Amino acid sequence: MDSTPAYAINDWVVHTYYGVGQIKRIETKPIHGEDTRCFKVKTNDSTFWFPTTDSDNPRVRPVASKDDIDKMIKNLRRKSNKLDSDRQVWKKRIAEIQPDGDLLAISVLIRDLSAQQVVRQLNQTEQDALEHLKERLLREWASVINERVEKLRPELNAYIKESQAKIKVE
Repeated sequence: MDSTPAYAINDWVVHTYYGVGQIKRIETKPIHGEDTRCFKVKTNDSTFWFPTTDSDNPRVRPVASKDDIDKMIKNLRRKSNKLDSDRQVWKKRIAEIQPDGDLLAISVLIRDLSAQQVVRQLNQTEQDALEHLKERLLREWASVINERVEKLRPELNAYIKESQAKIKVE
């Protein structure tokens, strides 16, 4: 196993459960009875650790690139995919995309759930997922371009409205 850490202090990462955070330092933590060097990551709401040698951790990835941010914005501005009225289809899509945390997949789901709002009222699960995903997207976007979430929120809402307007025309 490679002993060179894939990440460094001050890097931004995304955890599938905890969301976007910044590596603050390296600490030694006991894991399975052995002292292990771990990155300490601080998010807005919590702190988590992961081993410095765990470069292929499926729950942690680097934040998106600026190119990914451009693609995300294009996704948000496009007309939504064909909307399905079956709530089980939406539940399945949410369940598949939420834990993965892929920014581009999240942007498509945000766009499509927002378009669905135009057609019918979202149920509580869909509404909660939409709000959670929007916050997750905003935090990652903000960390990539070094901007405050609150400054980006109106921009996100404008992209969503632009996409929603495309389905109203039909």
